[in-house]
Amino acid sequence: MKHIFIIIIFSPLICYSQSIDDLQVAFTKKSDEKLLQFLDYWNTSIKTNEDSISFGSDLRKDVVEIYKRFYNPFELSKIGEGEWGDSLYTMIKYVIIQNRIDFVVLKEDSLENNENYIFSQEDSSVLQMDSIVDFKPDITFPQTKTLYLTEDYKETLNKFLNRKHHPLGFRGIMNAARAKGSSLEKVRFLNKFLLIIHGHWGGYWYIETHPYVGRICFNKNLDFAKVYFRLVYEGGEAILKKENGKWQLLSSRLTWIE
Repeated sequence: MKHIFIIIIFSPLICYSQSIDDLQVAFTKKSDEKLLQFLDYWNTSIKTNEDSISFGSDLRKDVVEIYKRFYNPFELSKIGEGEWGDSLYTMIKYVIIQNRIDFVVLKEDSLENNENYIFSQEDSSVLQMDSIVDFKPDITFPQTKTLYLTEDYKETLNKFLNRKHHPLGFRGIMNAARAKGSSLEKVRFLNKFLLIIHGHWGGYWYIETHPYVGRICFNKNLDFAKVYFRLVYEGGEAILKKENGKWQLLSSRLTWIE
């Protein structure tokens, strides 16, 4: 009897996922090269899902188009005359896009008298509410690379940066809370290529590249939309109109400051 021996060679699947350790090594070694490797891997491994998030839904297509029409961190003066002008993000090499966007359709045909930012399903003015929770629009800018924020990357960056900060009003009643110690050193390291901003009230970070869109509000006919947005410690509203099938920015203004 002949015996046939089958030798099975197992080849491990090589799968590399990034973690806080990758950032910590780059930071400890003060290595711009390793930081760029981290950011470039993020850029190449997570791509747009615009086709899938808007598939079969005209309303979701409108949400994506409005965001893309409104969002430009390099032309901030178009959305309101704030303290930042167009210079805030001038030097960044990577844009971080928010990973969630909320939208609401109202029962009214006009948005002129609506100043509400926070809606609930129980509001008598609300016709429909929804969110896109895995938001990766196909958006690019010259001389920058796009990073789509995910829950994993958000958690990694928050853990890496930590929460060490001077409290609100430190060394001046009008001063916002500011990072300190290792948190300050780490955010300065990341901000060689990004711009992550410490939260005004302390202990949190604005990882996304602003303006951050908190909610898009549509009128009943779906031909007008109001964008509620944040720009660092300020915020405002923008009005867009759908003309000939395309959304056009009509006006934008800053309405509040922290």
